[in-house]
Amino acid sequence: MLTTKFNVAARNLRNVRRKTTLAIRRETINVWERRAPLAPAHVKQIIDSGVTVLVQPSARRAYYMQEYEDVGAVITEDLSSATHIVGVKAPEPEELIDDKCYAFFSHVIKAQPEGMPLLDEIIKKNITLLDYEKMTNDDGQRNVAFGHYAGIAGMINILHGLGLRMLSLGVTSPFLHIGLAHNYASVEEVVPVLHKIGHSLQQYKLPKVVAPLTFAFTGSGNVSQGARSIFEHLPHEYIAPCDMKEAAQNGDPSICYATVLSRSNSLERVDGKPYSPEDYAENGDLYRNIFAEKVAPHTTCLINGLYWEDGLPRVLTEEDGDRLFGMGSQARNNIMRGIPQVPHKMIGIADITCDIGGSIEFSREPTTVGSPFQLYDPKTRTTHNDFSRDGVVVMSIDNLPCQLPREATEYFGNCLLPHLPDFLKLTHKAHIEEQETSPCISRAIITTKGGLAPDYKYISKLREEQELAALREVKSVKSKVEWRTDNKRVLLLGSGLVSEPVVEYLTRSPDVKITIGSNDEEQAIGIASRYRNTVPQFMDGGNRRALKDEITKHDLVISLLPNSMHPFIANMCIDARRDMLTASYAQDAMKKAGEKAATKGLTLMNEIGLDPGIDHMLAMRIFDEVRGNKGVVESFTSFCGGLPAPQYTNNPLRYKFTWSPRGALLTALNGAKYLRNGEVIGVPEGDLMKHTEEFEAIPGFNLEAYPNRDSTNYTTAYGLESAHTIVRGTLRYKGYSSAISGLIKVGLFKNESGELDGFTYKELIKTLLGNRTMSDDQCQQALAAKLNNDRFQVTAIKKLGLLTDEPIPAGVKTPLDALCKKLLSSLMLPSNESDVVIMSHCVGVRWPTGRRENIRSNMVVYGEEDGWSAMAKTVGLPVGIAAKMMMDGEVKERGCVLPLSRSIYEPMLKRLEDEGIYERREVEEADDFMC
Repeated sequence: MLTTKFNVAARNLRNVRRKTTLAIRRETINVWERRAPLAPAHVKQIIDSGVTVLVQPSARRAYYMQEYEDVGAVITEDLSSATHIVGVKAPEPEELIDDKCYAFFSHVIKAQPEGMPLLDEIIKKNITLLDYEKMTNDDGQRNVAFGHYAGIAGMINILHGLGLRMLSLGVTSPFLHIGLAHNYASVEEVVPVLHKIGHSLQQYKLPKVVAPLTFAFTGSGNVSQGARSIFEHLPHEYIAPCDMKEAAQNGDPSICYATVLSRSNSLERVDGKPYSPEDYAENGDLYRNIFAEKVAPHTTCLINGLYWEDGLPRVLTEEDGDRLFGMGSQARNNIMRGIPQVPHKMIGIADITCDIGGSIEFSREPTTVGSPFQLYDPKTRTTHNDFSRDGVVVMSIDNLPCQLPREATEYFGNCLLPHLPDFLKLTHKAHIEEQETSPCISRAIITTKGGLAPDYKYISKLREEQELAALREVKSVKSKVEWRTDNKRVLLLGSGLVSEPVVEYLTRSPDVKITIGSNDEEQAIGIASRYRNTVPQFMDGGNRRALKDEITKHDLVISLLPNSMHPFIANMCIDARRDMLTASYAQDAMKKAGEKAATKGLTLMNEIGLDPGIDHMLAMRIFDEVRGNKGVVESFTSFCGGLPAPQYTNNPLRYKFTWSPRGALLTALNGAKYLRNGEVIGVPEGDLMKHTEEFEAIPGFNLEAYPNRDSTNYTTAYGLESAHTIVRGTLRYKGYSSAISGLIKVGLFKNESGELDGFTYKELIKTLLGNRTMSDDQCQQALAAKLNNDRFQVTAIKKLGLLTDEPIPAGVKTPLDALCKKLLSSLMLPSNESDVVIMSHCVGVRWPTGRRENIRSNMVVYGEEDGWSAMAKTVGLPVGIAAKMMMDGEVKERGCVLPLSRSIYEPMLKRLEDEGIYERREVEEADDFMC
């Protein structure tokens, strides 16, 4: 039924210029495509508004040509007189007409290779293209889609598939009496059949080997809602995911149980942190789906309506399939003779979203309306169509709405019609930004005036990356053919500043071959071009299949990716029986992976950079020397900082960034814990800067220090049970903590989203102080009051440019992000400036004679202008040295290993000295003061 909003659309259509002619092209993609973008009822409204409508003839279309003709449409093969042409699926490139506005599902927005010839022709023919897939509201939800009917058709199909599969397993069921979706003219015809099936289930009940039937729906959008609208005609009960096991074992066999899996109840971070929508949107690759572990073993049928893309967690992986459906799966018990044994609870999967190799990893290819089912056999990891053989039924038709074409067309047209007036205002003669149209239409314009629209310029870069990747793959294969079997093959993940010293050190050995895996192909190619035996490989760390394949091709994996990614990389290395090395802290998940690695004789080397890394090794060398001479360590302080060289510190923070300002700034909000004079001191989160102290050990640098993380953890790791003081901390130039404290007080570290579009930095400060419209003088007064008249802090905010009329970049949502954008543009360390790394240990010792000494170890390393930074050298070179030691068999320890043993730190420190990285020792008598 056409509702009021379509009457509004009709009134709007009357405002469209009179020369506009709309054409509906026929669908040619396959024999089952019988849909149209608009039904005759929609066409009537358009014609009544004064717009001419042409319809290309098609005897296969679900709506007959006479139905369109009856409402006033012109049936014609020639669409050249049309100004705007709409369809459902993409036409063949040669069918496109120059200088038109088209709308259809294009499948080009991800630079899909199969769609690029079409895109080239669209641009060549000066076509303005609207893609329905990108017609969204302000929240990113699609306004125009067939998803609801995909869900409906998919659910009908899988019920039929369950009937077939249960019969092949020896169990008859009423689901044999429901046909495939295209056997019904409408959903209305299906409902009585579902009611009869429900009556049979309640009257006769299925045998316990399959009953009760349990269904799991993933997703909460149109697809899932459509599928559930069919399911709800059966006798049913919705339950929580955690109740599926109880329902499967002890539920009523006359009822179908179902659970709906949303992101919040099916996803968890690999590092144990809680799920949040904002974090998932930014870090989807750090999550895993717990469906396979906690729900799938108790699910008869999975209905997958979940959107998926590379980097997001899968619902079911191939490994999950091995466990759930393979030889080791738990067979259901026989009830009595004559009742068959069913090998596993799950017998059907409706992969309605049909992301091939995506959320259902073993869904390898689409099925078709003519052949809707295939069985996946985990023992061979192949699919087949023989229901008498092993496997789970998978339905993955990629054009499900075609099975209910009339209702799907009406539903789609109802969604599209309100937006047609704005579409019909478009022209091929102007860029989209020059045309008056709605945000929904503007967001969906892919091409305009002979080129890509601004929001889709990225497609060109994606194409270049894909072409380079294909070329590189050929070159990589050629390179690898030349690799001898005795070569040592290293996969280096990451191509940032630290990577090049690793590559340089390792390629000194002619038998080491390196693949640089990176999502920054330009960086990776640049490094690889400068060193022998090195090839670049475009990789997305979240694409687990590609990552897994690369890991198996190499002997050692070095990860310089973010720390949060290391646990799942480590587990891939363990599965592939490969050693791994990273410079990052060994988090709990890595230690747990280390236990598994040890059982397989593998090494996961961690904390092998600067801090952590060199700090461990220099400290342990002193500790072991002291213990070897019968001394006792009574105190230990360790401070380290990566800083701009002193001549480049003329800014309020006395600091410049070499990595994400956001990551560096957020450390100021961390808490800390340390031991001083026998007392454990805890620093609450947000109070870290209040615990800053002057640092006089190297007075020429004018430094200050504050504690870092939990220093008490090192009591056991370093064997310092005798120490009354253990402090590890961070070094900065004096003034840093005061300036940061001022930024925190004003509110610039707030991370709550708000609307900052159109704000200047000055207006942001005024808003944080209480009133965006206050005068500049009032702002100065309020700022001084907020900062307790601290002149240094007030001046810092001014000099950072936070009281200017510079606009905040578009898209920024939080004060913290605005601050980060500002610092990113003004306080990044340029390549023609240098940095310095400063590390200072002080070990308080009591010797057997009673004499007390402070042993000081200071290390200062300068970076090179237009060369390697000090940070790159002091992280990259230890990584390279440790990697070579691991490949040469010098590292004997297994599991999660830190560089704390003499067998590791002695040769490493010696080789670092050869690279110009060394400590300077001083020993002073300690009277009453011990460090």
